[in-house]
Amino acid sequence: MTVELLVAVTASDDDVEELHSLYSAIIEDDDMLSAGKGVVRGEPGADTLGAEEIIRLVLDSPELWTAVSACVTAWLQIRKPNLKLKLTTRNGRTAEIDASGGKAIDEAQVRAALEIVRGALDEAP
Repeated sequence: MTVELLVAVTASDDDVEELHSLYSAIIEDDDMLSAGKGVVRGEPGADTLGAEEIIRLVLDSPELWTAVSACVTAWLQIRKPNLKLKLTTRNGRTAEIDASGGKAIDEAQVRAALEIVRGALDEAP
């Protein structure tokens, strides 16, 4: 099943810079080569003046979900950013990874957030 996953960065000092840093990590990750990916304009957020940028990933295999989990975890551990990542699928399922306040995030937390958004897909008829 092919899934479109949208990733937004919020609550950082510079959401756009953090988003582009994460996107760079994704495009440089060999395990993410087969994923469709891009930075696109999202809907305006409640606290933004214009449309925000988001990362759009097209995932069509279980291996890509694993690759996303590993890539995001590695990026969070290297950067140690003060931010939140919002994960959303087109069916509206949403999860958040909260790395604010310097919280250490491990792969189990990232995987759990991905399973939340993916769970609705597995339950779909």
